[in-house]
Amino acid sequence: MKKKITSIIAGFGLLCGVNLFGGDYSFDVESLVGLEGGYTSFDVEKNAPNTAAQVVTYSDGMVGLKIGAQTDSYRIFLSARSYFVGADYDYFLTYGGEFQYLFNFSKYANFFIGVNGGLIDGRFKVAGESETRTISDPYFGGDAGFNVHLGDTFDLELGARVMATDAKNTRDNTTFKFDNLITGYASIIVRFAMD
Repeated sequence: MKKKITSIIAGFGLLCGVNLFGGDYSFDVESLVGLEGGYTSFDVEKNAPNTAAQVVTYSDGMVGLKIGAQTDSYRIFLSARSYFVGADYDYFLTYGGEFQYLFNFSKYANFFIGVNGGLIDGRFKVAGESETRTISDPYFGGDAGFNVHLGDTFDLELGARVMATDAKNTRDNTTFKFDNLITGYASIIVRFAMD
């Protein structure tokens, strides 16, 4: 999986470099603020001594806020997201950023591909344990989707995101390992001209 994501990132970097060195260097910049909602799925594997590994799949909602900027061909976001993953979790959050390349095929919409990275932060309870467990580990991945321009100020973004992680918590010879987060989402993005 990491080799595939590394190949995607390398290809994305090459694509950006071709556009940068072959394009016009004058560009307009817009500020962006987005509200996001979606559906996320990920697996948690429990490994304990003398028992077979157990895998629990979490599939639930997500909300997020992102701020950023864009030119005609690129955009960057700083983002924070909260995931609703059940009563066992006090919280499950991601903080990070996305860098995306825009394919402007129409004045009404564009397509984007990008890379993302940041931190997964969570606290959860395990039945039979008195103390909570925490994770705070990096993630990286990719995203893709469409922006539909709803006028001069608003975009509707529809996308999919993968966040690969090796997040885990080990205590008393029992390990909980978190798998990739896969998300489908929609965002309303407000664009402001920067003068």
